[in-house]
Amino acid sequence: MKILLYGGGLQALACGASFYKKGFVVDAITEELDVCRSRFFRKVYSGKMINNLESLERVLEGEHYDVIIPMGDTGVSFLSKNKLQIEQAFNTVCACPDHLNLKRVENKSNFMSFCEKHEIPHPFTIPLTDDNLQKCADKMCFPALIKPDYSVGARGITRVNDYDELKNSYPAIKSKYGSCTLQEFIDNDQYYYNVMLYRDRSGEFLGHTIIKILRKYPVNAGSSSYCISVENDELLDICKDCLEKLDWVGIADFDVLQRLDNNEYKIIEINPRVPASLKAALASGVDFPEIIIRDAVGEKVPRYQYRPGQALRYMGIDIMWFLKSPNRFKAKPSWLKFWGKYLYYQDIYSSDPSTWWTWLVGGLAKLRLRNTQLR
Repeated sequence: MKILLYGGGLQALACGASFYKKGFVVDAITEELDVCRSRFFRKVYSGKMINNLESLERVLEGEHYDVIIPMGDTGVSFLSKNKLQIEQAFNTVCACPDHLNLKRVENKSNFMSFCEKHEIPHPFTIPLTDDNLQKCADKMCFPALIKPDYSVGARGITRVNDYDELKNSYPAIKSKYGSCTLQEFIDNDQYYYNVMLYRDRSGEFLGHTIIKILRKYPVNAGSSSYCISVENDELLDICKDCLEKLDWVGIADFDVLQRLDNNEYKIIEINPRVPASLKAALASGVDFPEIIIRDAVGEKVPRYQYRPGQALRYMGIDIMWFLKSPNRFKAKPSWLKFWGKYLYYQDIYSSDPSTWWTWLVGGLAKLRLRNTQLR
């Protein structure tokens, strides 16, 4: 089987490792250094081709792929819009959700409205406009968060403590990121959850992994630098119910917060793609890359035995967490614990020596870009 990964960094590396181990031919379109240097990929095309239909068509004219899998948010959106055209012209399968269903979740305001309509647990959220700031402030309990409808990671998310801060912060955020919402602030800086699920067209769930993010960077609201896979039936049922009501097909990656005062779970968003923390699922016995391709081409999907308790550390940003966090010496498990039977590294693969040095170069480059965008 020949597979093309469309975009992505760490998630592409995890998919590549899985496919390489099974003997599949896997290529990628990306500019991420860790992927470009990896032995898992036969060929890597320039990332400048991303979101360019003509460039992708030239690749597909020269090479046939059984399945194309998008790795990032923009790649999912692009392939979803052009899914039928690409599949019919090149006899391939784009493993992404249908565009109409994708539109429900990629806009964070639309997804929160969907959750409210269908009684899915979510934070209280109000769409913001230039003319309704005072009305939103009157309805919201502060502190609250201004959240862009379209953003990656924690970019653009800003805490405001009263109406004056809302009025002063909103124009710049809207100017940079577009439409925004005002969302209930859930005060839990200790952890949050990430739930990975795959649902097929018949409504069967073919695999799941739940990770509890214990460290993140930026420290107050960012991506996982240390997480552990857990079992949580209540949380799993909430996310399954959401996908049922969406009639979702494919992989979905939930971000979920938990209130500390009453332990209620609140879904804050769905990422309709393979997550960067995919390696936590692989370490826990659930091979989402294989699930995706087997289901895409209509083959029987193996059954996986989920093994929670596996820890995943992203060393490139865990170093930054250590430098910035006031809890650097209080962390449990200890930040200084570098080895263990159930400890894996998100950015390092023992079977691919290139990752031992590219994780540092690539990680620092991403952090520099993220810090620039957060200013």
